[in-house]
Amino acid sequence: MKKLITFCFFAFALLIGTQSAFAQDSAKINESAFTKAKELRSILKFNDATLEEVYTAYQANDSKLLSISKHLKSGTVDYNNAIAKVNKNLQSSIKTALGNDLFARYLIATEQEEIVD
Repeated sequence: MKKLITFCFFAFALLIGTQSAFAQDSAKINESAFTKAKELRSILKFNDATLEEVYTAYQANDSKLLSISKHLKSGTVDYNNAIAKVNKNLQSSIKTALGNDLFARYLIATEQEEIVD
């Protein structure tokens, strides 16, 4: 009986530890996305509604990148394809949020080229 109680205690402790690890990743993602969106806003001068959309795009991008890095081995074909797809989705989301004129300025400011299929 003591072994069963001890086992349940350790299982519960591991469960609590796992939840806090995911919460830390989420907090880092949110902070990173907010910082990137604010930096972009300072360069391009857009409104609060657009800031929220850009923040959401960066947040989704960062969480997908974290998931890819956890589940795929770096340097493999699948990893490279997944990263390219995530970057394309980020550009698409930012283009939708900013519009064509601001998006052109975004590409210049970030020294990127538009990713097209």
